[in-house]
Amino acid sequence: MLPFPTRAPYRIDQVTAAPLGLTLLTLGLIVSAVVMTLAARNGRWRLWAAGAILLPALVTMLFGLGAWGTSDVTKLSHFFTLDRAGLTRGELFWWLIGPMIPALPYRMALVHGLVAGAYALMPILLARRWGARAWGGWWALLVVFSPLLRTFLQNGVSRQALMTLLLVPLLLGAGRLAPVRQGWIALTAFAAAGIHTTFVPTAALAVLSRLLAGPGPEARLGQPARRSLHGRRLIGIGALLTVGAGLLVLVAPMAWMKFQTYALRESFFNSYVLMLPIARLQLAMLIGAAMVCWQRRLGWRRLLACGHSRQLAGFFLLLLLLQESLRQGWVPSITNRLADTAGLFLLIVWLAWLEHHRARWAVLPSLMVTLNYWLLERLPESLTVICGRNDSFFCLPDRWPWQIRWGGEP
Repeated sequence: MLPFPTRAPYRIDQVTAAPLGLTLLTLGLIVSAVVMTLAARNGRWRLWAAGAILLPALVTMLFGLGAWGTSDVTKLSHFFTLDRAGLTRGELFWWLIGPMIPALPYRMALVHGLVAGAYALMPILLARRWGARAWGGWWALLVVFSPLLRTFLQNGVSRQALMTLLLVPLLLGAGRLAPVRQGWIALTAFAAAGIHTTFVPTAALAVLSRLLAGPGPEARLGQPARRSLHGRRLIGIGALLTVGAGLLVLVAPMAWMKFQTYALRESFFNSYVLMLPIARLQLAMLIGAAMVCWQRRLGWRRLLACGHSRQLAGFFLLLLLLQESLRQGWVPSITNRLADTAGLFLLIVWLAWLEHHRARWAVLPSLMVTLNYWLLERLPESLTVICGRNDSFFCLPDRWPWQIRWGGEP
């Protein structure tokens, strides 16, 4: 067993490549999506529910095992037993559950797998809410295999990924994309604040959906248009503002300290958001949107008057701005950390836009690009990864959890 490194990248030598196993898990996910589609079309709801449970479970296995040797997962798995306080400054959630992580099978890798499984479950629940159950499995694959979420899901950045996922209810409620109770929005936002110090900019991006949607009475997807009582609305807004103020007091100092560190001292950043597969995905989304506009005869005036269209355009332009910031070197050490957040929100408003125009079929170009990226680019890479000499995704543990030895631990 090699001594554990004290600086990144954090690597582990008890790993092995298993391309066949990864391929079988991927095929299981595709089969689950097919079964969910057929079950929904034939009204076999129990079978659909079984697929809706199986698919996130397989995602948990695939991403949990595949990320076991990555740098972030390995670092957290090791140091949660040594320096819990120093590792989780400003992140109350991890400070509380940190002592439990060393007792889990594969430690932080299991946590990461569960986060990835939750990412798969989220679009399935949205499909159920919007009455698009036949598409639920495919929407899940669009999200978890997306090159837009490579840092979150394939690099094992579990903490920020979980925090961003918990702010999805805020995005949905603020943008009138789905009926979400204000209590749930406040609760998930409060939980997110204690998970990662990028909470403040991420919450701001979620609230951006409200500004883009505008003040009109456009119906939420999944329920008829109706106006809330004025008193209840004021109470809800007041409660959210109160919770928001408390969260800012809790998180802002540490967030400001990290902002200064990243802006003035850190020079490292990844350029995944500039990858060719993301450019292909953006083009596929534009093609799908153009097909919908042509079929529905949507002109510029109708698009500008539509809150869902403004949201889609706004998050699309936001992603372009983040990409340009990396090309031009505009504080890239900060902007690259928001790229996956913008990508997730873009995927959600994209699905909402298609649902609003009853054009679910137009997701196919972006789905094909995503599956092509995973099946023909990422999976073949697992054949060439030298496990144990780097911290690449796809290096699976080569032994059972109780057989693992953690160098340097008491």
